[in-house]
Amino acid sequence: MNKSPAWIWYPGDFEIYHHLLLNTRREEREYQWPAFWRLDDCYHNVRFRKQVHCDIPEEMTVYAHGTGHVWVDGKKHAFLQPINLSSGNHEIVICVARTDGLPCIYADGNQSASNSSWEANDYSFEWLPAGCSGLYPNKEDDPNIFAFQYEEMKPVSVKKREDGILYDYGKETFAALMFEHVQAPKDIRIFYGESIDEALDTEHSILIDAVPAGSEKYYCPPRAFRYLFIQGAGTEQYALTALYEYLQLNRRGSFSCSDERINRIWKTAEYTFRLNSREFYLDGIKRDRWVWSGDAYQSYLINNYLYFDADITKRTIVALRGKDPIVTHINTILDYSFYWIISIHAYYQATKDIDFIAFIYPRMKSMMDYCISLTDQDGFIRGREGDWVFIDWAEMDKTGAVCAEQMLLAESLKAAWACGELLGVGEMCYLERYNGLKKQITELYWDDERGAYIDSFESGQRSITRHANIFALLWGYADAEQRESIIMNVLTNDAVPKISTPYFKFYELEVMCNIGRLEDVTKQIQGYWGGMLELEATTFWEEYDPAVAGLDRYGMYGDRYGKSLCHAWGASPIYLLGRYYLGVYPTAAGYDSFVVEPQLGGLEWIKGSVPVNGGTVFVELKQEALDVVSDKDGGLVRINGQEYPLLKDIPFRLSLK
Repeated sequence: MNKSPAWIWYPGDFEIYHHLLLNTRREEREYQWPAFWRLDDCYHNVRFRKQVHCDIPEEMTVYAHGTGHVWVDGKKHAFLQPINLSSGNHEIVICVARTDGLPCIYADGNQSASNSSWEANDYSFEWLPAGCSGLYPNKEDDPNIFAFQYEEMKPVSVKKREDGILYDYGKETFAALMFEHVQAPKDIRIFYGESIDEALDTEHSILIDAVPAGSEKYYCPPRAFRYLFIQGAGTEQYALTALYEYLQLNRRGSFSCSDERINRIWKTAEYTFRLNSREFYLDGIKRDRWVWSGDAYQSYLINNYLYFDADITKRTIVALRGKDPIVTHINTILDYSFYWIISIHAYYQATKDIDFIAFIYPRMKSMMDYCISLTDQDGFIRGREGDWVFIDWAEMDKTGAVCAEQMLLAESLKAAWACGELLGVGEMCYLERYNGLKKQITELYWDDERGAYIDSFESGQRSITRHANIFALLWGYADAEQRESIIMNVLTNDAVPKISTPYFKFYELEVMCNIGRLEDVTKQIQGYWGGMLELEATTFWEEYDPAVAGLDRYGMYGDRYGKSLCHAWGASPIYLLGRYYLGVYPTAAGYDSFVVEPQLGGLEWIKGSVPVNGGTVFVELKQEALDVVSDKDGGLVRINGQEYPLLKDIPFRLSLK
C-alpha cells in the first residue's frame, strides 16, 4: 500500500527549529528574554533521496519551502513543475536550502510521494530516514509554522472602571488578541493577568502590550491570561477578538469518583496539562514558555494516562537534546540531563517504539558519555561553575556531591545501558558504573543513627530532606529495614521540611502510593490541589504554600507576580489516579502485558479509562464489585491477592462482597 505524501525534513530539525523559536519568545514587560543556554538551529542546506519503482507511469510535482531543484535519473528539474516518471526504476535526489527557516519538501506523487521512506542528508556521509509529521499532510502546509488551531473566546464579563476596562474570560487561557477599527486618540495599553490582581497592578503585571492609535487591525501575539485590563480607550473605540490557540489532542484517559472535589481536581489538572501541551511540553504558559527537561519528564508520564500522544513526547525529547557537540547540561541543570536520559527508556517502556530508540540512541550515548566525563575520581558528579544543581525549590545541603544527583546519575547509567541492549550495542561499562555507584551511595550517604539518606557528606552538616529519601524508595536503593526507617523518620516525620512544589510532590505521592498509603495520598490531593481550587484557581500552580496569603501567594523569583498559575507539573493527579487508583501499568514494553490493580484509596467508588498503547482499559471499582473491559490483549487483573486473566473485549466482573 502506498503512503500518502507529507512534508519531510532532515530528521530532528523540525523539533530543533521550533525549539529555537520558542526559546526566543519569552517576554517580561518591556523586554525580551531569550533562553540562557546555547540555542541550536536546523541545517539550512539539505538533500533528500529515494530509489523509486513505478509499476505504471506517474507524474510527480515537488513543492519546497526553500530554493533548490530535483534530480531524476541524473537530469535536473525545477520545483513546481510536473515531472513524468515512466514505469520502472528511478533515482530521485532533491536539494533544498533555506537561510531563514526549515528547508523541507513535499513530493506529490504515487510511488514517488514524499514520506518517512525517503532519506535525508546534511551533505555529510550519513543518510538517515527523513523526518515527517502527521501535522503536515497537505502541499499547502508550511512546517515552518506550527500547526495550531484557533477558536474565538468570549469574555464572561466586561466591567468599566474609572481607570480602564476589565475583561474576565472566566478561566486561564492562551490566546492571541486582534484589535480592529481602533478609533482611540492615543495608544491603547493592555495588561494581562493570570489573576485579577496582576491585571490591575499595571506597574507590576508581567505581560503588557500597546495598540497603536488609529490601527485598522493589530495583532497581539498569543499570551497567557484570564483577565485583561485595557486603558486608553472605551469599548466603542475598538473591536476586540480573542483567539484561543491550541494543539488538537485526543483525550483518552478519564477519571471520576465519589468525591466531587477530586473530580474537580482531575478536570482542572487536565485543563492545566492541555494548555501546556503545545509544540512541546512547556513548563508554564505565562512566564518562561520554555521546555525544561525535569518538568517534561513528568509530563511524559502524565501524557501516558491522558492522551498517550507519542508524537509530542518525541518532539520534546528531540528538542531538548539539540545537536552535538554538547557544551553544557540540558537547561544548564545537572539533574535535567539525567531526567532526559531516563525519559528515553521510560518512553520505550510505554510505546515499544524501537525506531525512535535507534534514532535517538547516538544522542543518548553522547549525553551519557558527557556526564561521565564530568565525574570525579570517586565516580560522583558535582556541579561546576555555571552548572545549576536544582533537585527542587527547597532548602537543602548542595555542597559537593549531592545524594539525589548521584541517584539520578545512577538511574541514567541504567537507562542508557538498557537502551543500548535493545539495539544490541549495550555498553557494559554503564551497567558496571551503575552497580558501583549504587553501592557507594549507600556507603557514603546512609546515616544509621538518623535512619535516612543525608543530602551531602562533604559539608559535615549531614542534613536530611525528603528528596534523596524519596528517590531511594522509588528506585530501590533502600533495603527492607531502611525502607521502614525512611517511612518513619522522613516521610511521616513532620519535623522534616515539607515539599511545597507540585513538582516534587509528584515523586513523594508516588512513593506513598507504592508503600500502600493511598488514603493518605487521597487526603493530600484533596488538601493540596483542593486548596488551590478554594482560591478560585482554574489551573494548577507552579508552587503552593497554604500558609502564604494575599498577594504574596503570587510572588516568586523576586517578582510580585512571578509565579506561574498554570504549570504542567501541577497536573500530576492525572498520573497518580490513573496509575495507582485505576491501577493500570505495563509489565512489558508497549503494554504487551499489563496489570489492572485498582484501589479505592478511601473513596467509595472510582471509574475511568486508561490508554494502553493502541488500546484502552475501562475500570470501575466499587466496594461491592469490580468491572474491567479492555480492547487490548495481554491484561491481568490483580485484586485482594488474587489474579485473573483479562481477555480482549470480554468484560471482567468480580463480586467483592
